[in-house]
Amino acid sequence: MRSLLPIFILFLFTISEVSGNQKIDSLLLISKKQLGQEHLNTILKIAEDYSYGYNGDTIIYYSKMANQEALQLRDSISILKSNLYWSSGLYSKKEFNKSLTQLNKVLHLSEKLNKPKERLKALYLKARNYQGLKEYENSIVHFIEAYEYSVFLLNKNDDRLTKEYCKGILRQLTYTYWYASKLKEGIAYFTEIIGDNKDASDEIMRSYFSNISFLYNRGIDVDKAEYYLLKAAEISNKSDNQNDIYQDQAYLGALYANIGDYPKAIDHYEQAMLIARQQNNSNKISYILQNLGLCYNANGDLQKGVDMIFDGIKLFIKKDDQKAVAKAYQHLGRVMIKWHNFKDADKYLQQAAKLHKETNFNVEESIDYINLAVSKYHQQEADSSLIYLEKLNTIPTLKASTNNECMYFLNKAFVHLDLQKKPELASTNIKKAMELVQKTKSPTIRTYVEKLQGSYYLALDSVEQAKKHLVNAWNNHKSTSMLIDQATIAKQLSSAYKKLHQTDSAYFYLQKADSINAKLHLREDVLTLYKKDNDFVVYLAKKEQAVLTKENKRLSNRIILIRVFYILLSASVVGFLIVFIKKRTKRYKSEIHKKDTHRKQLQKQSKLDKSIIDKNNKLIQAKESIIAELNEKLLNSKFNAKSTDDFNEIEALLNAKLTTEEDWDQYLQLFTLKNPSFIPELKNRFPKLSRNEIKIFILIKLGLTTREMAGILMISTSSVNTARYRLRKKLNLDTDQKIEDIIENEILSIK
Repeated sequence: MRSLLPIFILFLFTISEVSGNQKIDSLLLISKKQLGQEHLNTILKIAEDYSYGYNGDTIIYYSKMANQEALQLRDSISILKSNLYWSSGLYSKKEFNKSLTQLNKVLHLSEKLNKPKERLKALYLKARNYQGLKEYENSIVHFIEAYEYSVFLLNKNDDRLTKEYCKGILRQLTYTYWYASKLKEGIAYFTEIIGDNKDASDEIMRSYFSNISFLYNRGIDVDKAEYYLLKAAEISNKSDNQNDIYQDQAYLGALYANIGDYPKAIDHYEQAMLIARQQNNSNKISYILQNLGLCYNANGDLQKGVDMIFDGIKLFIKKDDQKAVAKAYQHLGRVMIKWHNFKDADKYLQQAAKLHKETNFNVEESIDYINLAVSKYHQQEADSSLIYLEKLNTIPTLKASTNNECMYFLNKAFVHLDLQKKPELASTNIKKAMELVQKTKSPTIRTYVEKLQGSYYLALDSVEQAKKHLVNAWNNHKSTSMLIDQATIAKQLSSAYKKLHQTDSAYFYLQKADSINAKLHLREDVLTLYKKDNDFVVYLAKKEQAVLTKENKRLSNRIILIRVFYILLSASVVGFLIVFIKKRTKRYKSEIHKKDTHRKQLQKQSKLDKSIIDKNNKLIQAKESIIAELNEKLLNSKFNAKSTDDFNEIEALLNAKLTTEEDWDQYLQLFTLKNPSFIPELKNRFPKLSRNEIKIFILIKLGLTTREMAGILMISTSSVNTARYRLRKKLNLDTDQKIEDIIENEILSIK
């Protein structure tokens, strides 16, 4: 996916190129009518607008013109700006040392004139020049200086230009760490500034997360790359900045595509596509179409993938973007190789090579020839493959790209080894490829080198060495987009294990090869052939027997477990029932004992109460006799209390009457002890009953006769009958109802 980065930058440049040219033409017309300071300002503006492009000669031309006029007018600020644009033109022409000399003047003047923004631009451009010189140590130092200065300016004034420069500096610093192969140092630096700048704005914090994610994604830690990129996307989603959202979704798509998670990659690319279509930005749309096409293709949807790549090509042709069209044809050619459509692959790759040659894009042209050589290799055309590889020697930039130079030697070695069967020629190219692979960062190339070494050692019958390299290749086989190469690695591993008499591993990798070939519709009958091999027949029989033994053992263990389970369950139920019955019996015995004890206590108390009541009844009856005697004497007209003794006798009899009320209260207490609920229930049912009426109820309950009641109440029998009559009336009793019935019902309700 690294090749996508320059395309993306190229698209961004193309967006502003057309509108920028129109603006410059207008300024040129205006400048023809101007003189002096006005003319100088317009020329400076033209130089500034050109400085954002890549036409170095034009930038230098207008910058020199502006510089001469500024010197004549002694305009220090214009001298500063013209020198800055001049250095930008020199950078565009890749005259980095001259640009650095010019920038030293800019830095001196900007400090003298107190122009912080010009100083920031100069610091940034100085770091870019060192980057161009590949002096990455110096470049990193000056990018850090530029970043720290931008933070200083942002703390004073949070303006848009400074913020954009700060983000650009951080991005280029990230690339420089990558170019310098100092990924871990870069991660450490970004981790430090993230910790030190927790109060930074969301926009700058998002830039931190995006850049550290980029570094982690260069083969260091994909999980952390995903973590930080998702944090960046979270910030951009909250900000509702459509450009940031688009960029984060596109980067997430590239990240997931790199690790082979194509469904996720497609999802994020689709979200980026939605924004690109809303903005009606053909550059973004075409970029996403290309990558979506590659992802759909990798995910197995060849038709949709190819359609999307073609849609992207149409947009590029419409915009007359030859470089982008060439790159799209290159992608299309590789897709055709992957799916074994070699005729179309050759056609598209030749178109790509032609366009890359016309646009002087030599690095990409060399990639086209490598892909054509690969196509011819898979078509078993050794001579044609070598012809395309030799064309690479005519391209001056071959050695400028380590990856391309390494692929050149790799493909030559594959042709010599697999097609020409010349291991000695292959050995020379393998050694050169191995020297170069130490410098490359591409996991794909490393995988091909391991595969090539495995094939070489197999040809020499050095099986252990072959297995070692092929296992390494298989562990990273998904880094190769060519399914046929993945299948070849699996088949060679199967062959190595077969020679080592490790039949189970041999059969395992053979199945892997078969499943990959099934996707290509190139399924060979290798499995059928191998099944006729005695080793494989024995292996399959043993494997089947092992499966059956394992299944029988599993079923036997399952039956034992079921039996143990039911035995334990039954024992648990029986144990529970025994414990439950014992506890219940113990509880019932305890309750019976308590009730028996209570009953005995009640019987004992009842006997005591009965004896007291009987004693009181006898006392009352004795007093009744005394009162009756007194009554008889009083009724006798012959009786007169003439002596003191007679008077005392009468007083004693009267005292007997007086103490009866006290006795009654005592008697009532005893009655209540024996019948605690009777009187309260009676009062609750008949709240208007008087004290004497309650006495009658109690005496009736005791079953006393009218005469006995009259004696206790110290009234005549007629008075008792009258009281009973009034009580019946008060209770509204019918003639056939008795007070005794009410008492009986009361007792029943109490019970």
